[in-house]
Amino acid sequence: MNNRASDEARRIFRLDAREFAWVTVGALVFAAVFFYPILCDIRYLGPGLHDWLLAWPHFSNLTELPINNDSDLFDQLRWVPYYTLTHFHQWPFWNPYKCGGMSMLGNPESGIVTPFLLIYLVGGLVAGIFLEIYLHIAIAFVGGYVLGREFGLRPVACIVLAGMFPSSSWLPLHIAFGHLNFLSVAYLPWIVAMLLAACRLGKSFPAAIGGLFCALTLTEGNYAFPFAVILVAIVATTLTVTTLSVRPLMMAAILCAFAVALSALKLIPAQEMLTLHPREFGASGVRWTGAMISLFSRNQDAYRPSPSTFYMVEYGGYLGAPFIAFALAGIAAGPRRALPFVLGVVVFFLLFMGDTGPHALITYVRELPLAKNLGICGRWVIPLVFCVGVLAALGAQFVCGHWGGWGPRIAAVLLSVGLVDAWVVGSPNYRYLFHYHPERLPRSESFRQYRVESPIFMTYIAEANMGSVSCEAFGYHVPSNSVLGYNEKGYRGEYYLTDSGTVYQTKWSPNRLSFDVSATAPTTLVINENFDIDWHLESGNGTMASDHGRVAVELPAGHQQLTLFYEPAHIVLALLVTAVGGVAFIFLWFWERSPAAGGSISTATSRASAGWFIRRGAHLKN
Repeated sequence: MNNRASDEARRIFRLDAREFAWVTVGALVFAAVFFYPILCDIRYLGPGLHDWLLAWPHFSNLTELPINNDSDLFDQLRWVPYYTLTHFHQWPFWNPYKCGGMSMLGNPESGIVTPFLLIYLVGGLVAGIFLEIYLHIAIAFVGGYVLGREFGLRPVACIVLAGMFPSSSWLPLHIAFGHLNFLSVAYLPWIVAMLLAACRLGKSFPAAIGGLFCALTLTEGNYAFPFAVILVAIVATTLTVTTLSVRPLMMAAILCAFAVALSALKLIPAQEMLTLHPREFGASGVRWTGAMISLFSRNQDAYRPSPSTFYMVEYGGYLGAPFIAFALAGIAAGPRRALPFVLGVVVFFLLFMGDTGPHALITYVRELPLAKNLGICGRWVIPLVFCVGVLAALGAQFVCGHWGGWGPRIAAVLLSVGLVDAWVVGSPNYRYLFHYHPERLPRSESFRQYRVESPIFMTYIAEANMGSVSCEAFGYHVPSNSVLGYNEKGYRGEYYLTDSGTVYQTKWSPNRLSFDVSATAPTTLVINENFDIDWHLESGNGTMASDHGRVAVELPAGHQQLTLFYEPAHIVLALLVTAVGGVAFIFLWFWERSPAAGGSISTATSRASAGWFIRRGAHLKN
């Protein structure tokens, strides 16, 4: 038994292959159950189970593109990379289909640098969207269980941590409106688990794995990255103070270094885009009554009256009574052990409340680099729910360790009630993925810009070989006042010369445009797309310029073949930094798995922080 415990203590993941396999199967079942309402009657809108639970599932739902509010925005952000790679065989650097043209890789809300892109390339857009949602739910469940085992918890307590976080209403609410950029929050439990594993082992490679997961929170979205960074800072700082060891801070620094390096392929282009086109949100806040509704009301329907300025989807994070009882027990049973996550609850609740005054916590967070891009305060409810989930797992461990054989039974019953309650309250919102059913537009023979009153169907417009000029209020956008749709007054075509001469387009693709130009005098070629400093002249004589915010080339007289291409200015640097991070990741794996690196586990500093959570909870096990 001691040999088995010693072997477990040396592993990065404190569960063997068999247990991991069972947990993975359970996670897939869990995800299927909680995602099931997507197959149910979508005509009925409103909370509760009636009118849809007993209806037969609509598998035809899985054959159409989900459209509801912002979902089309994120559908399009996945269709463009997929189509650019498969049809044009180009890297998805530029998005001509949105806002009159904008950076694709640099868009903070894009999800390109991710393994899930492979699913889109293999299965297409519709299958990719559903699999991305389904698998992220499962990833969050497995990560929660792994984190629970890192705490040394019993299986029931691990399942509390695994199930509570992804079953809370925040996830189905955001997915109901298509906010796929929040799926990367599923990596939060993995990040914390790897930070603690690094402290336990006294090795850096687990921290590097945590950095990889942290990088994915940025490359797959945007909001999850600051959630993760702040959470890592809270946990590492608390452990450093309570254990009088600098190792947690060192491991947190390694984790963050790998997060930055491995995300550089998106981080650097996104930083450039946010510098050129900053997005700053105004004041946003939730009153105390609104906060109580967001956290404890059982009416978590996406279309209920909002507790604040925006839709309910931006604020809901349901905490059921069984999980609250578990969390309170976790705090009472081991205050010091629970301290990092109690502090997390306090910090994230203050951020959730938003702009409550001139010295509100959110005003200081927005002073961090790129943090002005962070918008609606209600979204901070997500890491708040995660911290409560950790406390609930600690409480479930306490219940399991008391009252003899009744303890685990009581914990299992409370867990079951809590999960069923969460399923009833939150999961019905998955039905709203199909709130709208627009008709497809006829395909344009050549690419051209198009204006509609509401840009809610941008993906269908893009699939019709057109760009949506109007996109304001639908995700991150850039000004496009000078770019005109072909159905607008003053439209002169997708390209034209300002003076006499002729011009014909010989090739069109998202990143590369070719023209045949004959000019009798110096002139300017104007292209009906937004100007960006990363447009370059690949061949031909001329000078890149901006014509009232549109791409333009100042040309001399004469006949020539002209080719323009788009490439982010620092893409080579971004690739280099990511490559160096990848090489360092692999090197660290080989180096620390060698026998010579094993001695670091036994250092006194490592022992001070390695098993802090486990030792603190040891008395709860039996």
